[in-house]
Amino acid sequence: MIVVLGGTDSEREALVGQLAACGLAVRGQRQLGQNDAPPALLVIAGHEPVPLITAAREVPALADIPLLAVVPAIPPSAAVEALAAGATDVAVLPLSTAVLAARCRNLARLPRQGGGAQALARINDVLTANGDDAEALQQVLALTASELGFDRASLIAHVEGSDHAFVIAANDAEPMQRFTLAIAEYPEVVEAIRTGNPVLVDDTLTDPLTASIAAMLSSRSVRGIAVFPVQWRGRPLGAFLLRKRTPGIAHLGTRGVELGKLIASITAAHLRHGAVLESLRDQTHRISRARYEAERRLRGIDSLKEHFEAGADGVVVLDDAGRILFVNRAAERITGFARDGLLGSELVDLVPSDQRSQIVDAISRVLTGVNVDAFDLELSTTSGERVWASVSTSTVLAGSGAVILAFRDVTAERALEHELRSTKEFLERLIDSTVDAIIAADMRGTIILFNQGAERLFGYRARDVIGKKPVWELYDTGGGRQIMRMLRSTSYGGVGRLEQTRREILIAKGDAVPVSMTASVVYEGEREVATVGILTDLRERIRMEQRLLDAQQKLQLSEKQALVAELAGAAAHELNQPLTSVLGYAQLIVRQSEKDAAHLRAVGIILSEAERMAGIVKKIGKLTKYETTEYVGSAKMLDLDRAAADSNPQLTLADEGVPIEADDRQTGEFAAISIGTSAPHDGPSLGDLADLESRQAKP
Repeated sequence: MIVVLGGTDSEREALVGQLAACGLAVRGQRQLGQNDAPPALLVIAGHEPVPLITAAREVPALADIPLLAVVPAIPPSAAVEALAAGATDVAVLPLSTAVLAARCRNLARLPRQGGGAQALARINDVLTANGDDAEALQQVLALTASELGFDRASLIAHVEGSDHAFVIAANDAEPMQRFTLAIAEYPEVVEAIRTGNPVLVDDTLTDPLTASIAAMLSSRSVRGIAVFPVQWRGRPLGAFLLRKRTPGIAHLGTRGVELGKLIASITAAHLRHGAVLESLRDQTHRISRARYEAERRLRGIDSLKEHFEAGADGVVVLDDAGRILFVNRAAERITGFARDGLLGSELVDLVPSDQRSQIVDAISRVLTGVNVDAFDLELSTTSGERVWASVSTSTVLAGSGAVILAFRDVTAERALEHELRSTKEFLERLIDSTVDAIIAADMRGTIILFNQGAERLFGYRARDVIGKKPVWELYDTGGGRQIMRMLRSTSYGGVGRLEQTRREILIAKGDAVPVSMTASVVYEGEREVATVGILTDLRERIRMEQRLLDAQQKLQLSEKQALVAELAGAAAHELNQPLTSVLGYAQLIVRQSEKDAAHLRAVGIILSEAERMAGIVKKIGKLTKYETTEYVGSAKMLDLDRAAADSNPQLTLADEGVPIEADDRQTGEFAAISIGTSAPHDGPSLGDLADLESRQAKP
């Protein structure tokens, strides 16, 4: 195949048409793809061929390909520059079709020299410098794929007798990434390792060797395959696996096959004692050992399978890595997952992340022969709901490296427990938030409940009382027994109940404190199991009642004083009227009588006593408070001297500023009484008496 590169579309089409007309296999491309098979001849067209020539020579697979540069006559230096850049020959336009075709045939027949040797030298340098380092192997694979014209290349290591192979490097994977393969799934690799010869598959869809995996290879865009065995002294170490997207491997030819064999031999020489193969041997041994252990576990599971299937509890058997080896029907029913979907998966994938360490710990302990106490796991189900399972372990298969987990669905039980726990916590918060003291004790008297209200009332901390202090020590002597007698009596609210009653308790300071309490007996069926008491501190209430009583007494006293003041005012008003009349008429008798009249002495006494009565009336009018004094026997009477705000027992008419003459004493007293009394009255006034006196003096 001749490939025409560069130039404009019209220039390429002209060259392709000329060569095709002469019977040559030719195609035109704007540039050569990296995955294309190396052509027999490259024809570079255009006015600037140097960049294309330089780029082609840098590709290892094109390093020794004959290259014809077709350049215009002007400038003359174009031909020289093309040769200097690496062109094998230069054709200057214009050029006849026959001459161009002849020159292309001659160049295509030239033997290729040096390209393969250069690739081998570079591969050897890389392996010598870096050994079997992953990056070095990947670089070798990239050179091999480019030199032999394939898309992908991988180095597969295989330990003789193993069912597994390992991809230790690939040109399209991370340098440190390795893959484990089942060697039976790669018949072309198996054939190359078995025969020790290269295996070439022109088209995977039609080759009988790959017929069994043709569909899989086609889905991965693999059509052409070349496998070169990697051997050292007749012992297989692995193989180079080369793949391409397009069918056909004729481009390899004898030279390409020999080059691939040489690359495989150089690589084998560097791998034979390398750390990679040693680690793969160890890994293969571990895989074989693990396979043996797995088979032994499966034999143990098979012997117990009927027992597991007959049980109502779910059973899961795990290996030492936590992978599921067996699931019974009950476990399928609980989780909703099919058995085939669970086998090989890890149990930790079915539980929340915070419980995974619990499973790992249980597996490690059971493998040492120690059973683990039952624990709860939250499992995922196909419905998306969470299921709580109570898990127990068994060490029956621990000797073969397996762990048996039996679990039972306890979702309903745990939901009920959660609800009861929430109710209990709510009631505890309710009891603690109650202001009153709540105390509960069993029938032996041991305190089992002591809320915060009780702590405030008694001065004890709950942790110092619950289970440590008998309940009867909280009451005065004999108080606890008396309360129990009252609870069992029918006289205080019925058997098992105590209506509100007043008692005294003993607080931490040793003081007796009055409380109001109710109590009851807690029964289970007909059996007494506990007593509960609710106590209310009465100290503040008693203090309030005392203050209220004092206020009531003060109010009563105030009411008495107000009543006395009102009564005194009324009495003074009412007594003043007749007293005025008595004094007035007595004075009139004195004036109308002879000076030596016998009755004047009696009239003087009347005037004297009336004056004393006037003083008493004046005291009554000044009463402002309620004061009493002892009287006959145990009786009491109002003390006028103390009850009057500014009373004076020695008060006389002269003290009021009214002059009293010797002959006019009673008149002065009468005037003083009349003047000193401002309250209105209905009795006779002085004017009335004077008028009466004047009428009596007339004939």
